[in-house]
Amino acid sequence: MKKIAPKSGDPYIWLTGGALAFCLLMVIGMIGLILVNGLGVFWPTDLARVTTRDGGVILGQIKERELSAEQSGEATYRIKIKRANRDIDTADYLWVEEKDIVDRSSPADQFVIERREWGDFFGSVKSVKEGEEVSAEGAEALGAVAQRLPEAKRAQEKIASIERKEVGDISYAQERLRLKSARLERQGVVEGPELEAIEVEKAELQKRYDAQIARIDELKQNLQTTVVLAAIDGAEKEVPIGNIIRWYQPNVMSVASKLQLYTSKLWEFISDDPRESNTEGGTFPAIFGTVMMVMLMTFIVTPFGVIAAVYLREYARQGKIVSAVRIAVNNLAGVPSIVFGVFGVGFFIYFI
Repeated sequence: MKKIAPKSGDPYIWLTGGALAFCLLMVIGMIGLILVNGLGVFWPTDLARVTTRDGGVILGQIKERELSAEQSGEATYRIKIKRANRDIDTADYLWVEEKDIVDRSSPADQFVIERREWGDFFGSVKSVKEGEEVSAEGAEALGAVAQRLPEAKRAQEKIASIERKEVGDISYAQERLRLKSARLERQGVVEGPELEAIEVEKAELQKRYDAQIARIDELKQNLQTTVVLAAIDGAEKEVPIGNIIRWYQPNVMSVASKLQLYTSKLWEFISDDPRESNTEGGTFPAIFGTVMMVMLMTFIVTPFGVIAAVYLREYARQGKIVSAVRIAVNNLAGVPSIVFGVFGVGFFIYFI
């Protein structure tokens, strides 16, 4: 029986196709791993109360479980607990040996309280204070927080809007006047109608600025309420009600409620501004900046790039300048853009 030899190049085609499929599977797997690990962060995990042999009590979310040691064929494990309360405790996370745990429970009366500063707080609400006077305690404190928290959120949003828009516009106008006045001084103009007009406009802007600051101070009156939080070990922390973003009891929430909260937190991650040095909050500024950069590159840089490429290839006369441009283009194509970015930061920002 005559053997049919493979056509020239067939093994390489199959090898290339297999390598491409393998690379695609690796990319899809990596994206899936990132989605699973990343999106799981927003799920409202239950709180666990862990009691150790030495009498210590820890309240937190169990994040990981790993092998700690293996002796005489017997494996021991340890768990990683997120206990939050970083303004009371020294660290957000704590490793605990399972052999040292004597009791583990899921308390229904404990809260996860998300804050604008100092991260999450795990514990309970002890009381509500107006200035130095306690206005509600126990169950009444929970009702008071539930009633006043929406008002505090609206006040915070209004203050942020005024600072970003009205105060921002006034500050921008004041800076333009300052630069205009400095330019006139450099030209030797020390008096005259132009400087007088600038001073009049400065006074008007200052009045507008003072009016907006008064509005902000008035809104801050709604944020004078403070909430006394109690950790599982009895430590207390008094926080302004405006510092609380949301609060919930994960151990008594239904799956539907957790899913609703998960969706809300996921949308916050996409649409909100970052906080706590970019460790919490949203990523909207980064997303917006990336989209704007892509749009600018698409509609502005691409046409110039195509025109330059056609000119260099078809019309430009060979010479030292064209050779230098070709070398620069090759360097831009061959060197990662992050290298140029780091150089730009070091040279233009730190040096110049």
